[in-house]
Amino acid sequence: MSDYYAGKYPEAVDAETWLLGGVLQDPKSLGEISLILKNGSEFYLEKNQAVWNAMVRLYKDGSPINVLTIAEILEKEGKLAQVGGKDYIFSLQESVPSAANADYYAGMIHDKFVLRSLISSSHETIKESLVPAAVGDEVLESAEKRIYDLATGQIKENALPFGEVSSEVFKKLAKLRSNELSGCPTDFKDLDSLTNGLQASDFIILAARPSMGKTALALNIAANASLLGRTVLFFSLEMNAEQLAIRVLSSAAEIDQGKIRHGKMTPDTIKHLQIKAKEIENMPLFIDDSSEVRAFDLLSKCRVFKRKHNNKLDLVVVDYLQMMKVRGDAENRAVGVAENSRMLKVLAKTLQVPVLALAQLNRNVENRHTGGRPQLSDLRDSGSIEQDADMVWFIHRPAKEKEKKKSGDGFEISDEEKRQAFLIIAKNRNGPTTDIELEFHGEITKFKNHLRTSAPYPGEEYAFSGAYQ
Repeated sequence: MSDYYAGKYPEAVDAETWLLGGVLQDPKSLGEISLILKNGSEFYLEKNQAVWNAMVRLYKDGSPINVLTIAEILEKEGKLAQVGGKDYIFSLQESVPSAANADYYAGMIHDKFVLRSLISSSHETIKESLVPAAVGDEVLESAEKRIYDLATGQIKENALPFGEVSSEVFKKLAKLRSNELSGCPTDFKDLDSLTNGLQASDFIILAARPSMGKTALALNIAANASLLGRTVLFFSLEMNAEQLAIRVLSSAAEIDQGKIRHGKMTPDTIKHLQIKAKEIENMPLFIDDSSEVRAFDLLSKCRVFKRKHNNKLDLVVVDYLQMMKVRGDAENRAVGVAENSRMLKVLAKTLQVPVLALAQLNRNVENRHTGGRPQLSDLRDSGSIEQDADMVWFIHRPAKEKEKKKSGDGFEISDEEKRQAFLIIAKNRNGPTTDIELEFHGEITKFKNHLRTSAPYPGEEYAFSGAYQ
């Protein structure tokens, strides 16, 4: 096999020289530069690594950084002759007229280091792939971990001046005064009133036991937001795109989804369905039904999607968290789920988009004498899900619990009871917790605002007090 990389490795030796010289001229600049360069390994030349490490050691000790102190440390480490003695350190100091561009040089050095690291990672992947007993999925997971560690190991200085942040606050206030939601609307009035819309960078967990309507509610929110002009990307790891489309059509036309699935509709019903389908066919709702998706894949997919759609992405939905693939070398499933949860929070912050992730609850909720009402400790697989989430919502349908405990021939549940549903806001980092009463129409997989809903939209006096609790 021919050499797969015969070119010169990426390096910025001149930038290394100028950066070290700049620090010698202005030692205080090292603090800012150390946010870009984490350690000496980012330098291409070993002698420059040694000089940088000596500078960092002096900086941490609060000692002066100059030719003599650097030479003293290098001599103690037996590296002074290796770097070229004091003459080399003096030459660094004379290499640049000032320290003005030291941070720029640091960026160049870091960029070349990342490229070298990617080449090294690729070499490792090639070596692992050439082993006769290699397993494709295991090599892929190993390669993914190396890339993930490289991507998450970068330290950046992202502090914003207060004035810039406060100006964003006033922009949101202006929206409120004009009765406009500052976040992505859900079209559930009490929920929008409570949250002011789903906020950019928020990570939201929607959890329930199976068959409670998690996918239905998430799909309702996604479709509602799309019909209001928001761009939504829905990742379905459990159901295929066609199944979800049937649910959306069933909800929009209010036709029993069973009839649509089996084609048992009258000509008038089919005509009504076609009209509704035409009305919503251009809504910006996009479905990705890829299976075996990793958290890192979702971040990459969202970045590509956002670029492709003119930087428009207002909501990401993931159905559901525990279905996401975990790293093969994760210590246990809980650790893997925790990593995925954390990556979804990173996705929300990095792309400045709300992420709504569905999650399963464990069986404890069914064994307690609380009528099946969930609580935060019921989140399945990992307690870190609660920690990562900005909001945690639970779906509670009392009739479902009542059905499990039915007894006697006279047992009966009314239609009103069957439709009663509560969205429990169990955690809200930026607001109150409460219960929101909804109606669930199972035959058309649709949640609706409850008839008693009377909460004002932002801009009116906020009067919602959690009276449904």
